[in-house]
Amino acid sequence: VVMCLMLMELGMWVPSLPNILEAHDALWVLSYATMLAPLGGALSALVIGALSDRRMNSETLLGLLGVSGAVFLWLAFSSLKWGWHPGWYLFFQGINALISGPMFALIAKVKLANLPNVERQYPIYSIAGTLGWMGGGCLVSALSLDQSADAGCLAALVRFGMSWLCFLMPATPPKDRSSRGWKAASGLTAFKLLRDRELRVFYLASALLMIPIMSFFMITPLMLKDLGSEYPTAQMAFGQVAELGALLFLSVAAGRFRVRWFLLVGILLALLRFILLAVAGWSGAIVVAWLGIALHGLIYSFMMVAGRMFLDKRVPEVMRGQAQALYQLLVACFAGIVGAFLCGWLYEMQVDGTQTNWTLYWTWLALMTTVPLAYFAVGVIKQPSKVS
Repeated sequence: VVMCLMLMELGMWVPSLPNILEAHDALWVLSYATMLAPLGGALSALVIGALSDRRMNSETLLGLLGVSGAVFLWLAFSSLKWGWHPGWYLFFQGINALISGPMFALIAKVKLANLPNVERQYPIYSIAGTLGWMGGGCLVSALSLDQSADAGCLAALVRFGMSWLCFLMPATPPKDRSSRGWKAASGLTAFKLLRDRELRVFYLASALLMIPIMSFFMITPLMLKDLGSEYPTAQMAFGQVAELGALLFLSVAAGRFRVRWFLLVGILLALLRFILLAVAGWSGAIVVAWLGIALHGLIYSFMMVAGRMFLDKRVPEVMRGQAQALYQLLVACFAGIVGAFLCGWLYEMQVDGTQTNWTLYWTWLALMTTVPLAYFAVGVIKQPSKVS
């Protein structure tokens, strides 16, 4: 239930955000708003990850972060309704991002620490999150809130309810009772994981892939609207429909194949997704865009879900929280910040009055995806591994 509601909250406002900001004459803050989540996570992920490994139960931390972040999420979207300057939206959303940054690392740790059969069960539990995201997006469109700040206010209420349920999850106490010093307290000891070649390649390839992927929720809803869609938020949930099948497949196959192969397939699918979106921009066929959106579910399953399983196998038990936090820092935070500005800048370069060169925009992102593909293939796939 926590997974379902956590993703439902995001599914209600993340795909809607470009159109909400445009409706409130604040589209100019889109790149900054997209950058806030990774920036906030960059400042808090390692500290909270270290805290969960050394001092506090992970489920308790998750509940506290959820409740406090819900308040600022509500204030952010309410400021748009009240007609305040968009800077207030950025301010409140920035505080929410700082609080919320470590939440996905924490929920991953809780699941990985308590599931008896990680390969089979971890993807199944992730399905609840997928259903939540789909339900959130469809609810927003059903209520005709695709361009309304009320979508974010409703999401804040969902998150508030989810947060109290976090305290009922299995106790996940800290395992590291021996680490001392400011480096341990700040989580900086997590960077020693980069000394391992396989982990280093995985972290860096994932971060490089995230840079073009940041365009998905930033720009794709604008393209759907440009192609004539009246319900872009609901159509963005097509990716979660495919994600259900991908997660079920992963739960069956993850224990039989090396996880690295799923990671490689995820990068290949990301490349294919950008190609499909470029074709949709060239032809004007919204159905082709829907196919590209659907691939997002497979990419998420094979890169993000399988990726966290890959990490869990490779790191010591006392550093599981920090390993997931470092993943959040490098992939969702640092790469997210670069991706938010780079994808926003590329989009602005392709806009000419009321026309957008969608074909060229997605082609540039497809070319960017070939970099992590080549790096991961050379760095990991050709190398032997004792684990995964």
